[in-house]
Amino acid sequence: MTTQERFSAYASFLLQENKKYNLTSITDPEEIQAKHFEDSLLLLDIAEIAQGASLIDIGSGAGFPGVPLGIARPDLRVTLLESAGKKAEFLRLLGVRLGLPFAVVNERAEAAAHDPVLREQFDWALSRAVAALPVLCELCLPFLRAGGRFAAYKGTKENAMRELEQSARVLRILGAEPAGIEAAQTPYGERTLVICRKLSQTPGNYPRNYASMIKKPL
Repeated sequence: MTTQERFSAYASFLLQENKKYNLTSITDPEEIQAKHFEDSLLLLDIAEIAQGASLIDIGSGAGFPGVPLGIARPDLRVTLLESAGKKAEFLRLLGVRLGLPFAVVNERAEAAAHDPVLREQFDWALSRAVAALPVLCELCLPFLRAGGRFAAYKGTKENAMRELEQSARVLRILGAEPAGIEAAQTPYGERTLVICRKLSQTPGNYPRNYASMIKKPL
């Protein structure tokens, strides 16, 4: 399959299976292209991702942003982490249909981050529309090796900068630092990517359980 054929197959399969797996509220093909595919690929416009880099998409849902990135860059080693069993099953079927060797992990992020097979193993960790940035940092940074990067897909630059300021303490605790914030204008509004760099090993007691993260963010 060519890249374009894979994106077409992805859109068709997404719409075909949407009711069964409750994947997306966006069902117009042009909006799928813009709001899911092109949005996911913004990372490639602002960051250099090394050939063969390992990437984990945390809270992957219907596969965004990990699957579009894997389609555009088949050299990437993509892991899709999804806690909902039905959505994880969709992602497995999708990988077979597209002929791409995605690894799919059906587990909550706060549990998977303590698995030695996954902890501190990745060059990139990504998250799109999952939680506020302080919580995302605690969920996602433990998956990164030292030198790896975390990218959070956010809305306006103003709000993203506010969340980044609120994340200063958690970044220090977890051994990371801000590495950039990039905004892009899209047909559907402003989109911002917040990038953080992992500097050192994350203390073993993080991440905590999700209730503790929400009740008492670092």
